[in-house]
Amino acid sequence: MGPPRGVDDYPYSTTNLPSDGPPPRAAVFLTSTGSADPEGDVVSVFWNVRDPGGSYLPISPAADAAQVSFSPTVTGPHIVTLEVTESSGLRQTGQVSVTLDVRPIPCADDGVSAPCAESLLVEGGTFTAGSPDGMGFDNERPTHPATVASFMLDKYEVTVGRFRKFLADSGGAAPAPGAGAHPLIPDSGWQSKWNTSLPASLDAFDIALSECGGTWTNDVGPSEARPITCVTWFDAFAFCVWDGKRLPTEAEWEYAAAGGDRQWIYPWGDDAPSVDLAVFGCLFDGRPNSCADADLPVAGSTVGGAGRWGQLDLAGSVWEWTLDAYGLYTVEPCIDCANIVDTFDPNADGGTGSDNTPRIFRGGDYKFDDPTSLRAASRYAFDGSYPDQTRGFRCASSPPVGVTAATPLP
Repeated sequence: MGPPRGVDDYPYSTTNLPSDGPPPRAAVFLTSTGSADPEGDVVSVFWNVRDPGGSYLPISPAADAAQVSFSPTVTGPHIVTLEVTESSGLRQTGQVSVTLDVRPIPCADDGVSAPCAESLLVEGGTFTAGSPDGMGFDNERPTHPATVASFMLDKYEVTVGRFRKFLADSGGAAPAPGAGAHPLIPDSGWQSKWNTSLPASLDAFDIALSECGGTWTNDVGPSEARPITCVTWFDAFAFCVWDGKRLPTEAEWEYAAAGGDRQWIYPWGDDAPSVDLAVFGCLFDGRPNSCADADLPVAGSTVGGAGRWGQLDLAGSVWEWTLDAYGLYTVEPCIDCANIVDTFDPNADGGTGSDNTPRIFRGGDYKFDDPTSLRAASRYAFDGSYPDQTRGFRCASSPPVGVTAATPLP
């Protein structure tokens, strides 16, 4: 979207401010059209914009121009002031200030309403999984051909609001045996022996999420549209089943993030990561020397980093659990494959049993300042029963009959 073409392109006024944003690093356009001296004298104008720290922002083309713009780089309230002065007598005739809350625009304030739960079709195909020699890490080699059938993948990472609805509707109950299976992968559904890997009650869920210290809040609050964190692999699996979906396989996830046969290094292409493309390194809020809640914004905040099929935050924001257990790559082709292993110990935890299988997660997170983690081929794993402030997830499913993809990005 370019700059305004005329006064009719300025839809807001001091008494009718936008309810959302503007998001950080967006261009904000201002006009003094309508400012006048009551006695009819010619007037001059002067603008200033202060960020939350009190610093003045550069204004283009000049602070005394009738129509100007600025680009906020820091999240939080910005004060915009317009002074109008009688040109001949230099007598101030008026001053007005407005406060704009610079923040990313959520999919919906509650994190639940459309389009927060939207799924987009990823057209199946074949690509080369992993990284060639000289790039990435040893666990990304050897490269091998991987083929995936078409599948649906959530546009956004699962939000706090969606997870809250899951708990309210399901009571946190364990899925039925076999639920959440990939239709082409045997034995990939829920196993009843995993039931003890979920918190035993809603209160237990609440305690586990709260003690971890992530985005969860006991009551509905301002974080509803942020990605849910501090979920275990089992929590993520159970949510996806409740939502009528499943966890994506590692191959599906990498295929979507690499743009399929485009073989992109990152979801958006081969350009190096930046704050406009991914949420990483505690850089999002514009305060690079600290890490705060604002550095993990609402899901989908960096639309410039969308993947080929429209998914957001495939790089950065939070790590995303996948279906697979960790395993070394081989040269064997992967055709709708997943690494399904079982290390359940029935004697653990006083006989209730536990499964501490390392599960794959992908995509980097908002804290990690190593851009290599944002590559489509980067793969990490940890005990699936262990929650973390930087891990979340999104869900996948098989496409309904007749669903076709929107035009993919070039």
